Amino acid sequence: MASSDEDGSSESIVNIDTSEKGLGAVKTLLQGQSFGGAPKQVVLAFSQLSVAAPDVGTVYAKTLPKAIFNTFGVDQFNFVKNLLPKEASTSANTNVRKILTDFTGLVKPGEMLFVLGRPGSGCSTFLRATANRSTLGVTGHLSFANVDAPEFGKRHQRETIYLPEEDRHIAALSVSQTIRFALRMSLPLKIRTEQLVEELVVVMGDIFGIEHALDTPVGGQFFPGVSGGERKRVSIAEVLAAGSSVQCFDNSTRGLDSSTALDFVKALRKLTDLGQKTTLATLYQAGENIYSHFDKVLLIDQGHQVFFGRTEEAKTYFEDLGYIPMPGETTAEFLTNITDPTQRRAKPGSKAENIATPQQLSAVFKESAHFARLLQEINQSERQLTADTSPIPSSAYNLSYSHQILECLRREYQLIKGQRRVYYTKWVTTIILSLTVGSLYFDLTVTAQGAFTRGGLLFFALILNGWLQFPELFDAHTNRPVLERQASLNLYRPSAVAVARFLIDLPLIAFQHLLFIMPFYFLARLQVDAGKFFFFYLTLVISTVSFSNLLRGFAYYVASLDDCFRYGGTACTVCILFAGFLIPPISMPDIFGWLHYVNPVFYGFENLLVNEFVGLSIVCDGVNAIPDVPNADPRYQTCSIPGAQPGQVNVPGSQYAEALGFDFDHRWRNIGIMIAITTAYVLAGALGSEIMRFAPQGGTPIVYAKDSSKMQAASRSSRDIEKEATLFPNGGTSSDSDIGKPHRVGPALTWKDLTVDVGDKQILKGISSYVRPGDFIALCGASGAGKTTLLTALSQTNFAGRLGGEVRFGGKEPGSAFKKATGFAQQQDLHDGTATVREALEFSALLRQPKHYSREEKLAYVDHILDLLELVEVQHALIGDAESGLGVELTKRVTIAVELVARPKILFADEPTSGLDSQGAAHIVDYLRRLSHNGQAVLVTIHQPSASLFAKFDRFLALSSEGKQLYFGPVQKVLPYFERYGAVPLPGTNPAEFVLETVGAGINARNDDKGTDWATRWNESPEAENVAAEIGYIQKQGSSLEDFEDGSLEDYNGSIFTQTWLLTVRIMKNQWRNVPYMYSKIWVHVVSATLVGLTFFQMGTGPQDLQNRSFSVFFIVFLVNAIVNTILLRFFFARLYWMYREGPSKIYSWVALCNASILAEIPGALACGVVYYLLWYFPSGLPLGEAAGYVFLVVLTYEVFQVRDSISCVLARDRLADTLQVLLGLFMMAVSPDLGVAGNILVFIVCTMNWYNGLIVPYDQMQVFWRYWLYYLNPFTYLLGGLVMAVIEGVVVVCADSDLQTFSPPPGQTCGTYAGSWASSTSAQLMNPSASDSCSVCIWTTGDQYLEGFNLDPQQWGGIWGFWSIFLAFTVSNLILVYFLTWATMIKRWKMFYFF
Repeated sequence: MASSDEDGSSESIVNIDTSEKGLGAVKTLLQGQSFGGAPKQVVLAFSQLSVAAPDVGTVYAKTLPKAIFNTFGVDQFNFVKNLLPKEASTSANTNVRKILTDFTGLVKPGEMLFVLGRPGSGCSTFLRATANRSTLGVTGHLSFANVDAPEFGKRHQRETIYLPEEDRHIAALSVSQTIRFALRMSLPLKIRTEQLVEELVVVMGDIFGIEHALDTPVGGQFFPGVSGGERKRVSIAEVLAAGSSVQCFDNSTRGLDSSTALDFVKALRKLTDLGQKTTLATLYQAGENIYSHFDKVLLIDQGHQVFFGRTEEAKTYFEDLGYIPMPGETTAEFLTNITDPTQRRAKPGSKAENIATPQQLSAVFKESAHFARLLQEINQSERQLTADTSPIPSSAYNLSYSHQILECLRREYQLIKGQRRVYYTKWVTTIILSLTVGSLYFDLTVTAQGAFTRGGLLFFALILNGWLQFPELFDAHTNRPVLERQASLNLYRPSAVAVARFLIDLPLIAFQHLLFIMPFYFLARLQVDAGKFFFFYLTLVISTVSFSNLLRGFAYYVASLDDCFRYGGTACTVCILFAGFLIPPISMPDIFGWLHYVNPVFYGFENLLVNEFVGLSIVCDGVNAIPDVPNADPRYQTCSIPGAQPGQVNVPGSQYAEALGFDFDHRWRNIGIMIAITTAYVLAGALGSEIMRFAPQGGTPIVYAKDSSKMQAASRSSRDIEKEATLFPNGGTSSDSDIGKPHRVGPALTWKDLTVDVGDKQILKGISSYVRPGDFIALCGASGAGKTTLLTALSQTNFAGRLGGEVRFGGKEPGSAFKKATGFAQQQDLHDGTATVREALEFSALLRQPKHYSREEKLAYVDHILDLLELVEVQHALIGDAESGLGVELTKRVTIAVELVARPKILFADEPTSGLDSQGAAHIVDYLRRLSHNGQAVLVTIHQPSASLFAKFDRFLALSSEGKQLYFGPVQKVLPYFERYGAVPLPGTNPAEFVLETVGAGINARNDDKGTDWATRWNESPEAENVAAEIGYIQKQGSSLEDFEDGSLEDYNGSIFTQTWLLTVRIMKNQWRNVPYMYSKIWVHVVSATLVGLTFFQMGTGPQDLQNRSFSVFFIVFLVNAIVNTILLRFFFARLYWMYREGPSKIYSWVALCNASILAEIPGALACGVVYYLLWYFPSGLPLGEAAGYVFLVVLTYEVFQVRDSISCVLARDRLADTLQVLLGLFMMAVSPDLGVAGNILVFIVCTMNWYNGLIVPYDQMQVFWRYWLYYLNPFTYLLGGLVMAVIEGVVVVCADSDLQTFSPPPGQTCGTYAGSWASSTSAQLMNPSASDSCSVCIWTTGDQYLEGFNLDPQQWGGIWGFWSIFLAFTVSNLILVYFLTWATMIKRWKMFYFF
């Protein structure tokens, strides 16, 4: 194999070895990374290196009550504590646990160190520490080229790189854009040319076999793009492009097939030699070929160093201790098994037999000659480095800060192009809103009646464009891990991205406002003056830029997106409430007056208002003139608006603005203040991007939902032995001793000449095979061969192609019950992270097992599966996410267990060993093998099986990179089959690796036709004829379908009631444990209610107070925009979970999903409604009695209405938003393709509903087109109308002195004789009828007069209860709409209005 290895090396990296042009480009890259000189050589040395983390003991889930309690000081303390330096924190803390203990080693330039250990042993922690990237407590000596780690980190930060296991990329960028960005950031300007960069992009594409995908988006978990294996190669290419002297790779071959993984290691070997890199890597399931490319190996056992030395010496060292290798084991497997007490074998009487703990194994190594020689090498290296005083040429970054900003700006532009649908939607939304609202205010009058309406128009212009920035928080937060990762590669300073985002905002927002202002300004007939027009435009742009950076700043400082929207929603509440429209500055209570002056929206609104009103003459005529007597002389009248003086019926606009507290002379001062505030927001965001880090640093503990010790005892004691008889209906048991002849009872699945077409491309071509009960089949092939596609096609799970050929189950076509008989353990571990392991298994068992099993039998089977997969110890632990403490292997076991508890006839498992070490993979395969030999049919795709792992399978199905069949048959006959056609393996060859290499798998699989040749040989072979004959026999034999159809034609095994109940309980537990979601809703309600209640504290009954009452009520609608995105995010992922995991598995129906989503949200919504009501209503001094009860009922109804609409939007289709809308709004939300589009359409809907309800624009002032249909179709018309009537109807108006209007009567007349009849006819209060000068009038007597101005008649539609009934009808109709839209778009797959 060694000779073929060398041949393979020259062949697999063809562009480096044979292309002089490509070789020159790579050398130029390496020289650029070395600043034009020879490659930098950095010796990595460490001794007594230890890493410790705080020992938090057993961790229990943080629930909602604890989160609320922590609000009062604990969270604030922890936030400040996390900002402080952490160097001494670990050492000062006595409760610490050591992750690594006393490591010693030396890695020289040009050497590759293989870091081996089981998951959780500390491999990742070691790599982070040696890459100088650890934030944990690192002690001991760690040096780079004889420079201590802290000093090296300051002076040569970019010389160390750590590549984590997870792939973090901006999903919308293409592969070439991602690699090109890394190259442009890593190459110094003096050698960088466009030609060189493009040449290197092509070369790297060739090296890593992704040249065909250079123009494809990188993609992500929920964003279409390249495959997982190709995405991993992009990560590696990015790291190599970034360049460093010390590079650490953490399980970088995860998701790659064995041939591609080998090609990666060969490329790494070549680049390490060429650039004299110091390379460290941990790779799971490494074959012998991969192992042989490394120079040294480090073996870790539970945080202890048990070997460090040459790779060729490691096996001999442990064999000399007395350890015995198993037949077929690779060296890496042998070394890893030594750290597992259950797997290692020792000779009787040897030293190894007396070694029981990692500490003992480590002590033996430190007493060995290997360790003594290592110490000598370290001392010798230090002496040589001391003699060599030449400094390491290095810089933290290859580009200056300004050039970093320019490159990041260029990438932001590419990102905008990649996400252009979001911006198209925003711009279309902007145009539509400018037209609709502009037409609503069409030809706005300059009368006193239109003065307030004109102010509302200006306020709308501000908040609309601010709201449109909310969806950008999704990208700002989602891409933060990418920012942290690339910053750790020293491509740029994180603040460069923050500044670039600010700069790219300027033209985008300027263009957005240009689209908005052109129709809006002239439709509303604002003052047609060039200076005023451009000042209006300038103010809008600066205000929106400021608000956008305020929101984006939160993305840099908080951990979760829920928290990001919580703080963003709170900031939005403050900006709206204290902008100066709802409460003019002159009326602002002193307690909150300061909030005006830190609010950029306030300065923007003041500018817009004075810009519009100065130079405008407000005409008072008709009812607006006081008194409105026949043939009145204007000298003896006044105007009803603020600022009017006696004898004024035409009020200057500047006078009106000044009466509200606004000053025209503040205009340019406000521009300067807004720019200063914006600068402060940008700087704060840049600072946050530099100092805040949220990437996990290892040592994450397992989180438990409760004390598991008692629960485990209870679950074990409750086991019923009689019920265990139902666990294996075929008579099997779970013991290994029974693994022999498999049980073959039940239907078999066969497929003949199967093809799969996706679009115009045929993925699979003529595959014929079968899986019978008791079969354990391995499905192998190169990356992109179509293995996952075959599983999805056979299981009918998330299959999105055209299936050809013949598929039979039990001799018949798979029917409606087929999905109930199968289990599909997907490669992505999709789980409700807040559920415990036991809860997840019980949920699956109770809903998926056949009906003839009782509840007790189903739960007993759960106990059995927990035992079988060794999950009992963690049964009460939260599953968590990819970064939780449960770990990759345990999470993978849970994924398999969730499927097994359903008692499937066939289990499909897609890459169940991906991300596991060889021992973890062996455990998983052993579990599956045990299942198969108890009658379970198992079909597994597997990437990198070792020889011992491969031998555990019964049969082997091989696919070529073109999707053609290469072999199907017993694993023992694989090598003889290929040998018969001239492919002779060497002794000890791993059959899986041999097949993949023989048929042309690996990085360059797409560039040769070996797979086609071998596919032709298979089609003509007698083995293929035997498979076809066996398929025919199986189909003729058939099998009774009663076994799996369970006598029922229903699609689901659980009733709708059972589905709804169990799902509701799960969602409510999620709310209890998923703290940010419910906490954010409560927070927003509490903060909003408190601010509104105290701002409008104990309102009186004067005219201004009546307006304040209506605004106090009106503010409830702004809760939508404050909490919408949190709800949107939650239901977006819940919908994806159902679509990709639980829906296709037939666990529960869409009806149950709707039922449970609504029922589970109602308690929380009602609680939030009660909190809001109590904190707002009584402090505001609103009426008691019937009005208080009515408002309480309406608030609760509103909360339920909000929940139902949000669910209908989210469940209906691709990533939807929470809205409070009617049919048109929900229909538009139902077709939103992603979160950004949904957020923009949300703004359109919310703005439309907020401005067409008759409060901001009174009914009489609406244009006729909108007045007679949209006003009545708006549910907010009835919501707000009923609330405003309840708090104002029948109120006796008592005017304060500031509320009185003053005028003088004509000479010789008293106030009574002059205006008495007018006051009586209009129900105005003439305060001094006998006076002959300075008549004082209170324009209203009761609140009903105020209501008349808004078309609110207490006798209309049955009064307040009639309004509530209509609003309740909207709520019920929305409930119906939930089910209709879910059925139409998720079941029937209707697609509507996909413009982009």
